[in-house]
This record gives sequence, structure tokens and C-alpha cells, in this order.
Amino acid sequence: MVPQGLAPGNDPLLQSVAIHAPHCRGVVAGTVADALQPLFHSLPETADLVEIKRSTVRTVLRGNVGGIDLHLKLYRSVTLSDRAREAFRGDRGTHEATNLVRAAQLDLPVAQPLACGTLIDPIRGSRSFLVTRTIPGARQFAFGMGEETLVHTGRLLRRMHDRGFLPGDLHHGNVVVDGRGLPWLLDLQSVRRTGEPDLARRAAGVAYFCQPLDGGPLDPAAQPLLMAYLAAGLDLPDAFATALAQAARLVRHRALKSFHRRWSRECRHTSMPPWRRGEFRWHLHLVEDEADRTPLHEACRAFVAAPPPSAKQGRRGAVWLLPEIAIKQRAQGDARKLFQAMYWLMFAGVGQPEPIALATKNGVGYVFARRVPSPCLADELRLGSLAMRDVLHAARSLGVAVGRMHAHGIRNRDLKFENLVRDPATGNLLLADLDGVRVKNADDTRGQGADLGRLLAAFIAAGRPGGRSAFCAFVRAYLRTRRRLLHPTPTQKVWKAAKKRAREWANSHD
Repeated sequence: MVPQGLAPGNDPLLQSVAIHAPHCRGVVAGTVADALQPLFHSLPETADLVEIKRSTVRTVLRGNVGGIDLHLKLYRSVTLSDRAREAFRGDRGTHEATNLVRAAQLDLPVAQPLACGTLIDPIRGSRSFLVTRTIPGARQFAFGMGEETLVHTGRLLRRMHDRGFLPGDLHHGNVVVDGRGLPWLLDLQSVRRTGEPDLARRAAGVAYFCQPLDGGPLDPAAQPLLMAYLAAGLDLPDAFATALAQAARLVRHRALKSFHRRWSRECRHTSMPPWRRGEFRWHLHLVEDEADRTPLHEACRAFVAAPPPSAKQGRRGAVWLLPEIAIKQRAQGDARKLFQAMYWLMFAGVGQPEPIALATKNGVGYVFARRVPSPCLADELRLGSLAMRDVLHAARSLGVAVGRMHAHGIRNRDLKFENLVRDPATGNLLLADLDGVRVKNADDTRGQGADLGRLLAAFIAAGRPGGRSAFCAFVRAYLRTRRRLLHPTPTQKVWKAAKKRAREWANSHD
């Protein structure tokens, strides 16, 4: 029996035949049907394949079956919207196979689909799958690759757009480069097929692909790609540059909102162990380049089992300072907001003590971060322990941090020297208290003046450390960072708000 949507004449694979296996229903390309029979008969077990990626919605495995190097994607329908979408347009494995075939018909380089269908798993339930041929010598695309690779990628983006083939999730991680330096498309789950797109859609597609760069498609690192995109077809209007800048800011803001949700689900940044009623619910932050975080996470579990007396008690909650870990106790909702603020700053590239975990239970939350073994900036300035070069370096790093915050739409209502610590390794300033962090729209300037005003008042109250040189170093770094992130120079209204807030802050702290 062949699943609905895979009937003869309606399947996504050319010259396909039905799969005959105990737990598989679908189609396989006739040229590889015999070679892939061992794979289909072994499913749902995948002992001969190596897992290379796992998320809440799919698992990707790689291996060799019957002399064929292949990738296997197993999709999961987690939410009600996932099931509704599959009911409307068919299972995701078949849907992506269809998009891959249509892309190949448009002469676009894509991974070759070999099989697709539904896996009947007696334990995990029904799941769709897709088998594709592995691209030889494939490496994930990176903007640090050679200029020739960027040129080929720019031409590929232009060819796709000119032909009305618009993948909705085409970011740099969904492109691989073969041994010749040529790009190939992966993960075509969401594709919009239209006529030739307008400037706004073109700009949005290029900006989304270049989102990891500070300047998006206008970043110097993306120049070969952008020049190749512009030269690969008819001339585009001069307004395209303005549309690119606007699209880059919008894409960055949407990406920030999307990224911060990672704190609340299982992904490569967060682990969520199974939870039972009456126990603490854990969100464990993961670091890719750290081999084992188990000792830190076990220390967090030991702490909540028997919390010692707190080192500090404030109106928001208690604070503990352990040799390696700093812990804040908050109401459950406030703790969740504080933990997600860490993910906002992580995405924005703003320095902070590294997050470790969040534990919540019965309306109470504990937020764990790695302790920075340094006094706050206010104490260091009060003791006069900083050399002039350290003060200037701190001013520049603070300008970069605040510039990146504002360019990402982030505000901090509690910016002051008592909430800043210097990283012992680099001397850069880290934001150590994130209770006042909020996010606004990408082009909304409200709150920027208040942030700058608080810092100006703190600078004056501390006796103007570093004098005019430190002040200018901060302002230059702040403006340079905004320009690099395609945000305009603050208006006079912002500077006036900063001066007003500085006066208010100074008067309230006399």
C-alpha cells in the first residue's frame, strides 16, 4: 500500500517504485530500490547510520547503505500546527522531496532525493522520512570561504530569485559547498513558487541568507556575494541598496525573537531533562566547544536540593555567590524572563557572564550563571585600581556592547557601573544584572536615550574616570558599532533624552 500523495503518477521521484518493508510506506527511486532494501527493512532501527543533527522537529543521520552514501531525515510532528500542516499538504518527507525535484528541474543544484514516505514506529508513532544522496566532499557554507565560492553563491541566489523559486528558510546553514567550491541547496521544506519577485522579496531573501554578518548583505564580508548577485542578471534599481538595509534590520530583529525561544525547548543550545510533577523543571544551557558541562549542572542540582544562606537579599530575591557559579532567586515568571534575556544578549553578541541553567518549581525560579571573579566596575573605579589604558579599553568595550544592544532593539533599564564587571581574560565589560533588559521593535528609538543617560550619570557620579578621552572612546565605539550594524546615527531627540535622564538619575541618587 502506497500512502496518499504517493500514488503512481503523483510521486515526487522519477521512475519510482513502492517500498515493501514491514515499517515503511512510500516510494524509492527504481535505480536504487534494491540497494536500499536493507535500510527500509532495518527501520525504525538505524544502527548503521550516524546521527549528525537532532532538534525538536527532525533527526538527521548519515551513512552508507548498499554502497550508496546517503542522508536520512526523520521528521516528527510535535505540535498541533505540525499535524494540521501535514494534513493539508501531505507529510514533510514527501513535501520536501517534491521541492527538491522541482528545484532540479529548474537547473538548481540540490541533493538528489532517493526515497520518501512514512515510517510506522510502534514506539514513537508514525513519522515521515526522506532519503537523499550525500553530496561528495560537502562542507557547510561559511562567509570566510574563498571569494570564488561567494561569487558562485551570489549567482545561485540570483538564479533562484529570477526563476521565482523562493525557499523560506534559506540561511547559510542550509547551503553546502562541494570540493570544487560550488554551492548546493539543502532543506527545502518551505518553498514559495511565484513569478519574478519584487525588490522587497529579493532584499528579504538576500538579507536572510546574510543574517549572521553584522552588516547583513552590505557587510564587507558579503561584498563578493552581493556583487555577483547584482551582476548575474538585469540591473536592479538603485533603491535596492536601501531595501537591503531595511530588510537586514528587520531580519535581524525577527531572528532575535526566534532565537530567544531556544531557552524553552530542546535544541543545540538547551537541554530539557524529563520532568515529573513535584520536581524542579530544568533548562540546561549547552556550550558547543565545552566537552562536558555535567559537573556544573550537577552543582546546580545540588544547590537547589539544599540552598545555603544567601549572600545578599534584595527586593527582587536572594543572590548566592559560589566559587564557580552565581545564583539568583526570583519569582518563577521573573526567572524565566531573566534567563531568556541571557539568550537575547547571546544572540546580539553582548558580553555577559555565561548562562548555565534555569530551575523552576512552585512559583520560584533559580537562574545560574558562571561567576566572574572580578569586583564590579564601580568598586574598581572607587579603589583607583585601573590604569588609564584599562579605563579606555573598558569605555570602548562598553560602547560596543551598548551599540550592539540598541542595534538589536534591546534596552536595559538598569545600566549602571555596579552592574558591570570586567572579564579578567580580555578586560571587556560584561553586563552582570539583566533584570531590566527588554526588547523593542528594530527601528524604535524609545529607551535608547534613557540607557545612554543612565551611563552618563554614572560616569559623572564616578568622578569622570578617564576624562574626556574615555567619554569620546565610548561615543566613537557606540556610533561605529551602530553604523556597522546598519543602524542610523541617533537623532537629536535621543541625545536630549539622554541628558534629561542623566539629570533625573543624578537627582534621584543624591
